[in-house]
Amino acid sequence: MNFTGAARILQIHPTRRCNLRCLHCYSDSSPDAVDELAVEVVTRVVREAAELGYTVLSVSGGEPFLYRPLPQLLAAAKANGMSTQLVSNGTAITRQRLDEVRDCLDLLAVSIDGMPDDHDRMRAQPGSFRRLEERLGLVRDGGMKLGMLFTLTMWNAHQIAWAVDFALAHGARLLQVHPLQATGRAVGLAEDVPDETEATAALLECLRLQQSLGDRLTIQVDIATSSRLRPLTECQDYGPQQRFSDIVSPLVIEPDGICVPLEYGFVRDYALGDVRTASLRGLADRWMGRCLPAYLSGLASMNAKLAAGRDCVVVDGYAMVRETLAVNG
Repeated sequence: MNFTGAARILQIHPTRRCNLRCLHCYSDSSPDAVDELAVEVVTRVVREAAELGYTVLSVSGGEPFLYRPLPQLLAAAKANGMSTQLVSNGTAITRQRLDEVRDCLDLLAVSIDGMPDDHDRMRAQPGSFRRLEERLGLVRDGGMKLGMLFTLTMWNAHQIAWAVDFALAHGARLLQVHPLQATGRAVGLAEDVPDETEATAALLECLRLQQSLGDRLTIQVDIATSSRLRPLTECQDYGPQQRFSDIVSPLVIEPDGICVPLEYGFVRDYALGDVRTASLRGLADRWMGRCLPAYLSGLASMNAKLAAGRDCVVVDGYAMVRETLAVNG
């Protein structure tokens, strides 16, 4: 199963250390968090992932700019033929940190949670939006490719047009709209997770806006109709020649070394294992024998649910996979 098109994405969260304590943080990151992966581990994992067919390294956190070996991690990915991207809260960006990664970072994405007051409330820190916006000038002056990640909640689909204007004003080329998930510190925000009505409104708004934008800005929406999602959940006959990256993308490395399919915190029954103590290829080979049959069975069950639903139903694909496999695991 691959939601990521032709890209085969390795997602590394090298640290849970962060300068903020956001209400919706899926990894429960904070200034007090200590989980962090050694540079020797992440650079080895990057090399092994490239051998398995992964073509993109995406770094998140925690706050990646607080991970001191970040330049070595990104350089390792480039040396192994991978493109690189990073997701930051924006407030830890400095000129020096940008200079350190400029030659090995293809896309810098900053996360926004709506208009300034809404953003500050979600970030649990007054003035965080203002500090983010100030630092976007450093990105622009440095000539780096910029993207933005907009957190969709139950209450802010109407702000997507504002997010588009904000992205354009700061020279961003990509706006990714991602629904809030009640995991990590966000377990208390279940009522803020967008329901089907809000998700449908967001999807329609993004389609409307994209038609008027042309190639000025690409809007990526992590929501799909069931009819478009079904082909991604159709089970295939995976032979011994199949690359692991053709089956699982994104592949996620968490700050404690645990490797999981698709997204941070994924169902632990389907975890590959700990990359600190085993090679990624070895973990992938064992996963294919131990977990792949149940994984494919779960996808078949999900496909049947989608087929039984209305064609217009709107789905958060990652959440539906997680919930289905949690039941079937």
